[in-house]
Amino acid sequence: MKLMSRFISIFLFEQAEKLDLEDRNRILIANLMNTFYFLVVFLEGIYSLFVEETIYAVPLLCFSLFYLVNFIFLARFVQKAIYQELLAWVTMGTLMFFMTMGGISHLGIVWSFLYPLFVISIFGRRKGVLYSLLLFGGMLIAFLPLSELIPLVQVYSLEWRIVMGALYLAMTLVAYVVHFISGELLINKEKIMLDSRNQSRSQEEQISQLSHQIRTPLSNITGIIDMLEKTRLDDDQRDYINTIHASANNLVNVVNSLVNAPKSGVSQEPEEETSFNLYAIINNTLRLFQDGQKDKRFSLSLSADIPSNLLGSSIKVKQILLNIFNSIIKQNKEEVKQINIEVTQKEMLPGKVVLLFRISSNHQMPLTRDMAQRDSLYNQDVVMLNTARYVQVLELGITQRLIEGDGNTMSIYTQTGQTIVEFSITLKESHKSQSVLDIQEKAKSVEPLFKGNVEMKDASILLVEDNFSNQQIIILYIKNHVSRIDVAFNGKEALDKFGKAKYDLILMDVQMPIMDGFKATQKIREIERSSNTHTPIIAVTANAFPEDRERCFASGMDDYISKPFQPEDLIGKIKQHLS
Repeated sequence: MKLMSRFISIFLFEQAEKLDLEDRNRILIANLMNTFYFLVVFLEGIYSLFVEETIYAVPLLCFSLFYLVNFIFLARFVQKAIYQELLAWVTMGTLMFFMTMGGISHLGIVWSFLYPLFVISIFGRRKGVLYSLLLFGGMLIAFLPLSELIPLVQVYSLEWRIVMGALYLAMTLVAYVVHFISGELLINKEKIMLDSRNQSRSQEEQISQLSHQIRTPLSNITGIIDMLEKTRLDDDQRDYINTIHASANNLVNVVNSLVNAPKSGVSQEPEEETSFNLYAIINNTLRLFQDGQKDKRFSLSLSADIPSNLLGSSIKVKQILLNIFNSIIKQNKEEVKQINIEVTQKEMLPGKVVLLFRISSNHQMPLTRDMAQRDSLYNQDVVMLNTARYVQVLELGITQRLIEGDGNTMSIYTQTGQTIVEFSITLKESHKSQSVLDIQEKAKSVEPLFKGNVEMKDASILLVEDNFSNQQIIILYIKNHVSRIDVAFNGKEALDKFGKAKYDLILMDVQMPIMDGFKATQKIREIERSSNTHTPIIAVTANAFPEDRERCFASGMDDYISKPFQPEDLIGKIKQHLS
């Protein structure tokens, strides 16, 4: 076992130690793939050089040089995604050379059978299969009769083509199935592990509740004993009272030890810090509840200033989310359960990132008759006092302790038709992290060609939105603050209006029929290059993921605002870009 660990450590660098298990495995497989094909290509090249077949030796040794540089330099100092993509494409080129030229042994095509196993393990099923099919297309090209056009090209018989093609597709199918099964097993294993942790913590919670129930009457007993000791007692009575008092104290110590024993065990459990992507963690947790039925819908919104990579206990984050999702879905009796998850950055301290999670369900949590009679349950001023009651109904005692154990807070309250859980989590920012706001600052650093100074009351606004209800809401928000509002239902209509009239600012939806907001923005920027002008464009989007916002800036938009938003936020952004 130690020998295997040492062998694996050769292919994992120090940078990979802080990554989560999935990313570490991908880096390990990529490094193994790099090393394997380096050895194959290098040995084939050396042998070709030995037998004086320079037409094989030169390309093979060039390929081997790339694999060597790739492993020594790129794998350590370049982003893992770039390293893996480059490795996949160069390996595809290497295998195309083997399939076309055959190599010294004329069996170079055999090395291509391992390609699907590697790329599907590194990139996942969808992208891995795409790479595999691209190589299969190259294999079909190699099977063409090219020997008349290119000398020394490997010639394959019809039987050999059928066998090789079938074997390659079979290996692709095997790699796909193996990855699918291992992925499902990993998810189930993770769920079992989290359930096991919850079960152990649940036992601790039960012991704590039991001790509370015991100590309440026990404290009354010891109090009465103290009072009796201060009264006039004869020697026998005082002896009896002292015996009862000592026994009561022993019972208190036993109850305390029952509570402290599991707590001390939990507190000693180390939490491994790993680098992880918050969106991936939440998305993977939501997958556990996506059982193919349409009775559960999830909406996820991440603030733009959240770093892409965070450092902390990803298992703990998953456990908290899993517990909350389980509880609110179990309590939700609606036919379609809508769960909204919003994550914002509460504050950023030196070396720490404090995130605020807001999880809402479209079902108002039922309360017991005793709890429902208390007006304070619906008073936001005392929401912290009521959280304990909601925690009891939702059975989130363990989750509350997980959150508050790190000095964070958790609150639960209800609104009309909604149950809302808010809590904070403290993490660290990974050194390789980059938030969307960083990208926004870079975009803002490039001064536009022309930027007017327009009073908002005199501004002419073009609203590009395909949903009529959304149009009316935005118009209602800004109609008393601007001079004119024109409406376009899609990107093509927006281009037509932009060519006929001058607008001071454009509010652009992203997802629209005929032409989306990204394409429309790119077209507008192309038009403006010839006229040396620049019209501010604000993306009005329901997508709040970092990658969506990056795409907004990449297409040429100046700012974004995610739905739902407050009227003041939209008006503030319009003023900012007009002045």
